[in-house]
Amino acid sequence: MEARENTRARLISAAMRLFAEHGYAGTSVGQIEAEAGLAPRSGALYQYFTSKRELLDAAIERHTADLDEMQSAIDLLPLGDLRAELTLMARWNLQDLARRRDLYRFLRKEGDRFPELVARVYEQIGRRPLERAADFLREGYLSAGLEPPDVEALVAVMVQAMAAYRFHEDTFGEPPLGVEEERFVATWVDLAMAYARSRGLDVGEGR
Repeated sequence: MEARENTRARLISAAMRLFAEHGYAGTSVGQIEAEAGLAPRSGALYQYFTSKRELLDAAIERHTADLDEMQSAIDLLPLGDLRAELTLMARWNLQDLARRRDLYRFLRKEGDRFPELVARVYEQIGRRPLERAADFLREGYLSAGLEPPDVEALVAVMVQAMAAYRFHEDTFGEPPLGVEEERFVATWVDLAMAYARSRGLDVGEGR
């Protein structure tokens, strides 16, 4: 059973890499099988998926499931330390953006052909996580007895900074101004902490 699941996962990963590079129509079943380490044109893919389109749908579902699992894990962490929580969120989001690199490349390339997939990804991977982040910030201010700022705008600014960081890295092959990920995360957290202090939130650092 485990071997079967591993092969299925390899097919999904291989398909997304090829779809992102060559497009959906430009990728054959045989190419996917070969990329996944299986004999090309052997019919191995059809032991796991009825069609190339079902494989594409499975790839979208895997990204959604990965996101839900990671969010659940973060929700269970009783850190009680805003800096630690922000650092964890930043690192996780950057890693997640890297994992979804092929998915986003595919959507940019083929979005006009698959508008229903774009809508699905936006709802499950785009909008919902941003709403969770906004709720997290809002609850933090309310629990401190403070009026929340415009948390939706704040999330848009902070999260899209990460997306822009990854986009620059993917487009040009290096991070902006050569700033490695740890430096980026540290500065991102410093900015978030400074903003929280400016709005009257006690961040527990004696400052």
